[in-house]
Amino acid sequence: MTSAEPEHRGETMELGAEAIRVRAGFNVAPGELLAGGPVELEFYVESYGPAPLHLAIAGERATQRPGYFAFDATFEGASLADPKAAAGSLGGPATTVIVATGRPWRQALLLNQFLRLEDTPVRLAPGAAGRLDLACHRLLPLAATDNDAFASQGAPSVQVVLGLDLRRDDAALEALIARLFAAVMEGPPAEREPSLAQLLSLRSLARSQIDALSRHPDPAVAGRARQS
Repeated sequence: MTSAEPEHRGETMELGAEAIRVRAGFNVAPGELLAGGPVELEFYVESYGPAPLHLAIAGERATQRPGYFAFDATFEGASLADPKAAAGSLGGPATTVIVATGRPWRQALLLNQFLRLEDTPVRLAPGAAGRLDLACHRLLPLAATDNDAFASQGAPSVQVVLGLDLRRDDAALEALIARLFAAVMEGPPAEREPSLAQLLSLRSLARSQIDALSRHPDPAVAGRARQS
């Protein structure tokens, strides 16, 4: 049964003072979410201060996912683990982007890369829905000029809480996995990445498809499948 509380799919907060004033938050698009299926979020930052800002962005080499993000979640009262909790930190590529009034920065995220959402279907009866309580965190290293140092220590943090309903529909999930697999195997290489990322993030729920991808003719696809 779905929680009596309404879903909460977006939240923002305001940070900063004087030259640095921003509004930042997380959003999940409308539409039904399947237990175990991909959950896509958007992180965004917009400035309403007097000058453009420089925002640090980074990738994590050890986990192969965007940096500065952390998520804590419970589903039906039980915690969901981080699949890369033991990966450690090896650093990764980093750069800055400009955030100006009327030019917000938006970043798409795949929550399955940060949480074991594949553990959710077994906690539900077929056809039932459960509540995912999700705490979203993102360090926000900001500077008024690109000459300022971007030290994550002491940087402000965006912290919001969302509430999402996930429904168990085994047939719909199997059909989705089949569509993702077909898109990777048969679709144009230039359009492969979103489907590949989603399929690999399903881990045990798409084990046979990921095993098949480990023999993909494209070495990059096969290598990522073997790592998964």
